[in-house]
This record gives sequence, C-alpha cells and structure tokens, in this order.
Amino acid sequence: MATRILVTGAGGLLGRAVVRALGRRAAVLALGGRHARPGMMTGDLTDPAFCSVLALETWDAVVHCAAHRSPDYCESHHEAADHLNTAVPIALARMARQRGARMIHVSTDYVFDGTCPPYRETDPCRPVNYYGISKRRAEEGIEAVDPEAVIMRIGALFAVPEPGVPAPLLEEAIMNALSRVPVEVDHYVRRYPLLTEDVAEVVAFLFACDRARGIVHVGSAQGVTRYEWTRRIACLLGRDPEHIRPSAQGLPLPAVRPPDVGLSTALLKGWGGPIPRDVKVTLPEIVARCGQTIAAIEKKLSEVESA
Repeated sequence: MATRILVTGAGGLLGRAVVRALGRRAAVLALGGRHARPGMMTGDLTDPAFCSVLALETWDAVVHCAAHRSPDYCESHHEAADHLNTAVPIALARMARQRGARMIHVSTDYVFDGTCPPYRETDPCRPVNYYGISKRRAEEGIEAVDPEAVIMRIGALFAVPEPGVPAPLLEEAIMNALSRVPVEVDHYVRRYPLLTEDVAEVVAFLFACDRARGIVHVGSAQGVTRYEWTRRIACLLGRDPEHIRPSAQGLPLPAVRPPDVGLSTALLKGWGGPIPRDVKVTLPEIVARCGQTIAAIEKKLSEVESA
C-alpha cells in the first residue's frame, strides 16, 4: 500500500467511499470539486495552473474518480467532456508515471454498445454516446502513457445519500416509489448497480495486488432495469408499486443508452479480488439506512400534495 494516496473527485458519491476505505490503510490527499467537504483540497483539474500546484504535492499513488458522469450532459457539452473525462486522466497518468506513482483510473461500462454481455476486458469497445467516447479515449491515452496503471470499469453507483452529494439512482427511485402519481419508468436498459462501499474495497485490494495492471472489470451478477429497481424499492418501503409502470421502448433522452452492459468479473476473481455484492443483498441494507432521505422526500411530497 502506498504511503499517501491522492483521490480526485473525493467529494462525490464514489470518492467519499474511496477516501474512507483508503483512509483506514494509508494517508489520503482528498481533492474535492463542487461537493468538497471542509478539510479537502480544492481546485480545478482542467486548469493547468492548478495541475502545476498539484504536481508539487507529495503523493505516491492516485485514484482518479473525478469526471462528468451524466451521459446527457456530455452529449451536449463535448468540450467539457473532452477536458475532464479525457485530457485530465491522461495528464494525471503522465504525472503519476513521472514520479513512479501507482494509478487507478475509474472508467465505465458505457464503453460498450450493450448488445453482447457479459463483456470481458478484451472485448471490442463501441460506445454509443459521447460520455462513453470520452471515457474510452481516456483509457487509450492512459494505456499509452502508463501501461502499469489500472483502469477500473464500473457500472451504475448508489449509496446512502449524504448532504450535498446527489445520489440520483437511489433518490429518484425512492421519490417515485413514495409518490402516488402514476409514473412510467424505463424497462429497456439493464444496469448492474454497485454499492460505492463495495467498489471502494476493490480499489483498496487493487493497490495491494501486485498482479493488478491494465483494464479490469468491477461489476455484479444481477442486472435490473429502472422499472425493476424502483418496484424493488417500493416493496422494501412497504408501498404498493402498482402506480409504477414500465416503458418497454426506453424513455427519450439526449444520450443513447446501451441496453445491457453487464461485465464479466472473471479477471478480478482470478486475482483474488472481492466481487461486489448483488442488489438483492445491498439494496435492502441501504434502504434501511436511508431514514433521513425517506423522511425528507415524504415531507416534500406532502407539501406538493397540499399546495
């Protein structure tokens, strides 16, 4: 394990879990952006002047979590996606290589077109939206700059919501589950939601694993559509899910979504790494810990109904 690990995007959903997991094993230099907590270093990774400052900091490993993760945002903001999702990770890889630091870069299952799951690390990449394109270009650049870097492809993330940190996959489903208003939810795209705490433990393992290098898939075996996900949450909350209706054709969005990007975790398993748990295990656990979020959403819905 490294002695001081730089974690970018440390204020985000995954970044916070990574900081907690690595902080039990090493010193962490937490770099936050919009959602930075007090005590975190802050700065704009797309600003060369800030990157020059970052290069003077002491760190011997880096986990790069920062990214524009909204496919719809990236679809209409190509330049922003090019800067943060592509140029920044390549620059960090170069910086890490120059100082002999290990790098773990967080990539995405959206580098695939979703037609032939489960995907192995060696399968051809065919992204169908600009988010996936920008992330795949980063992978290629990192591989060219630092062949020893680890590129960790992951799926959709969820966690117990924290103040100021969006957890849309979970919060939107809770909102729809608690509402009495009929809602149509996507029943076409299949994702494999991962608990951020499980992914953070994989990150810690990868730092300790001498065999870890190149691309590795981190996923779970059980996929769900948004419709199935939302109905599961409604049932866990003790609500009748009949107002939640499926949209079999997918909902119109700016960015196309690949239909099924399930990942094979055979390589990670072969390294002896921890495989993230399925949603049938993690979702009940997390919903049970969402008391404050549930209460806040119920209050909001009640105010809307009485308005």
